[in-house]
Amino acid sequence: MMRTAVALRRRRWWRALIVACLVLLAACHRPAPANSEDPGWVERADPRHKIALVFVHGIFGSTRGTWTSGNGESFFRLLKSDARLGPQVDTYAFGFSSNIMAGGSLDIREAANKLQSYLQPSGVLDYPAIVFVGHSMGGLVIMRYLANNLDKSPELAEKVPLIVLFSAPMEGAQVAQLADLVARNPALSNLRPVDSNDVLKQLSDDWASLAAKPRVSCAYETANVSGVRIVQWGSATRVCIGRPVAIDNADHISLVKPDRAMHPSYMFLSGQLIEHVLPLQMGARLELPDFQRNKNVYTFTLTTPEENARLMNTGRGRMKYWIGEKSSKALLVSPGATPQQIKGESTEWLTVALRVDADQASYAFTLQSDLPSHQKVQVQVLVPDLGQLRQGHQRNAVKVAADLANFLRDGARTGDLAALQNDPQRLNEQLAMVARKALGERIERLPNAEQWLLTADLLAAANLTNIAATALAHSAGIDTFYQPAAQELHKKLLAQGRADSWLRERADTLIAHDIAGRPHDMVYAGDPVQLALITPVIPAWLDSDDYRQASRKLVHEMSAVTSLRRDAASLEVAAEKMPLEMATMVHKRAALAQPVLPTATGAPKMFAPSAISAGQVRPDGPGLEWQGEMPLGTGLPQQEMLQKSQKVEQLENEKKLKDIRDVQKWQK
Repeated sequence: MMRTAVALRRRRWWRALIVACLVLLAACHRPAPANSEDPGWVERADPRHKIALVFVHGIFGSTRGTWTSGNGESFFRLLKSDARLGPQVDTYAFGFSSNIMAGGSLDIREAANKLQSYLQPSGVLDYPAIVFVGHSMGGLVIMRYLANNLDKSPELAEKVPLIVLFSAPMEGAQVAQLADLVARNPALSNLRPVDSNDVLKQLSDDWASLAAKPRVSCAYETANVSGVRIVQWGSATRVCIGRPVAIDNADHISLVKPDRAMHPSYMFLSGQLIEHVLPLQMGARLELPDFQRNKNVYTFTLTTPEENARLMNTGRGRMKYWIGEKSSKALLVSPGATPQQIKGESTEWLTVALRVDADQASYAFTLQSDLPSHQKVQVQVLVPDLGQLRQGHQRNAVKVAADLANFLRDGARTGDLAALQNDPQRLNEQLAMVARKALGERIERLPNAEQWLLTADLLAAANLTNIAATALAHSAGIDTFYQPAAQELHKKLLAQGRADSWLRERADTLIAHDIAGRPHDMVYAGDPVQLALITPVIPAWLDSDDYRQASRKLVHEMSAVTSLRRDAASLEVAAEKMPLEMATMVHKRAALAQPVLPTATGAPKMFAPSAISAGQVRPDGPGLEWQGEMPLGTGLPQQEMLQKSQKVEQLENEKKLKDIRDVQKWQK
C-alpha cells in the first residue's frame, strides 16, 4: 500500500510538472494559444530598403506577438525609429501553426517548407540582403530552410550574410521531452535532446556540410521560468560564430520582448546588423580600376594590340554585364553582346583588342549592366601611338611566322608530318592551331570564337590565305556583335584568293605557251599599272626586315611540304612585294615542280595544290610518274593546256576590272 501511494504521488508530481511546462510554454506567447496571424510585411518602404529582416517565431509563438513586449514596444517599431537602421531595413514577420493540444501544428521540416513557399511571392528574395532572426524553434526552422537551399542557390547564399538566433535549441530541450508525453505535438518531438533526436542530428550534419554558410550570431537566456531553464547554454550556442551574448534578466519568454531601445536584446540585434551587414555592399557594385574616370566617361589607353582590364563587382550580389555598342568593326571588346554574369566580390576580365586594319586614334564602346545605377558606362579607347600599336601587330606576325616555320621544320625532322604531307586540310588545321597559340596569353581570356577571329585576321594580313580561312572557319558561331568583322574578313580572304588564282592561271598559261612555242607577249597583255596593283602584297606596317626574314624561313619550310608548295609561292610573292612578271615566274616555278599522280586508268593526274621549291623537283616515294625530264605543270594534256591558255586570254575586261578593284580595296 505504501509503495503504491509513493508511486501515485510521483506520477502526480510528474504530471503536474508536465502541465506546468505546457502552461509556461503557452504563456511565452500570450494572448493567443494558437497562432492565427498570417505571415507578412510589418514595415516596408517604397522604394524598398536594401535589407530585409525576416523574423521567425518559436513553438507556440505568434507571427508578431512573439516579438512584442507588454507595453506595446517591439523589434519592429524599434528598428523603424532607429536613425542608422531605419533607412536601411524592411521587416517581415513569418508565422506557422503551433497549437498546444490541438492538431495542425507544423514540425521543423514543415515550417521550413512553408517559409520557403512564402519568401519568393512576398518579394523577400528580391532584396540585395536578407537577415533572418529566429527565436527558439524558429531558429531551427531558419537553419533547416537555409540547409535545404544555400548550396542549390548561390544567389541566395550571397544575399544572406547573417542569421541572429535567440535561444535556438540546437541540441534540443529536456522540457520538450516531458511535454511531448502529454501534448503529442510533432513539433515538441523535434525539440527532444539531440542524442535521441534524428531531426536535429540530420540538421546538424546538413548545416555542417554547407559549402557557404552565413554568420550565425547567438544570444541566450539567463533566467529560469518557474525554476526551469528552457534552453541550456550549450544548446543555444552550438553553431554560433564569435562569442554568444547573454541577455541579462531575461528568461525564455522575455528574451525577445524588448520594451525600450536600450533593451539588451535590441542592442544585440542592432549591433550585429551595424557590424556585420551595414558595411557590406549588399547589392552588386561595378568598378573598373584599370580605367580613368572623368565624370560619366571612362577612358582606357591601348598601347598593344590586345589588353586585358579588370571588371570588378565589389558588392555581394550578382550582376550581368555586356557590350551595348561599339564604334568600329576594328574594335573587339569581349565579352560581346551576350550578357555575362559576375558573382559578388569577384573579378572578371574585359579584353580590348584592335584588328590589324585599325587606323584611328580613338574608339568607343558602351558597357551595360543590369544595375539600376549603372545601366550604361561610356568607355573611350585611346590609341596614343598608332605606330606603336602596329609594331605590336608586327611582333605578333613575326612570332606566328617563326612558330609556323619551327613546327614544319620539327615535324619534318621527327617524321610527324609524313601523314599530313598530302592532306592540306588536316595540315592547315594544325598550322592554324600553332598560329593561335603563338598569339599568346593576351587573347586567351577571349571566347574561343573571338580568338580564332583575331588569329585569322593576322594570318590574312600576312597573306597566309588558306591557313587564315581555316582559322576563320573555327569562328563560326561567334557572338552576333562580331559577325560584321568576320564577314568583312571573309570578303578579304576571297579577294586574296582571287588574286592568287589569277597569278596561278597566268603561270599555267605561260607554261602552256612554252609547250606550244607561242610568245609570252599575250600573257602579259594589259594595263601594266592595273596589272601590278593586283599582285598580292603585305601591308606597309608589316614590311620590315624582321618579318621578311621570318617569312623567308617559313617559305623555305612550306616549300618542303607537298600540300603547301603553292601557298609558299603566294607568301613569297606578297612578303617580297614582287612585281607582276617576277610574281608570275615564282608561280610558274611552283607549277613546273608540280608532281603528277597516276590515276586508276594509268593516266597522269595532277597532285593539288601545287607548289614546290626549285631545289626539290622530284618528289620522293613510289607510284609517281613524270613526263619527260620535268613535270608538265598542271599535268594536263597539251591540247587542254592550249585551250586553257585561250580561255585566259578571252576573259572579259569587266571581270578583270572587278577582280582588280576587289583586291585593291583590301590592299589599301
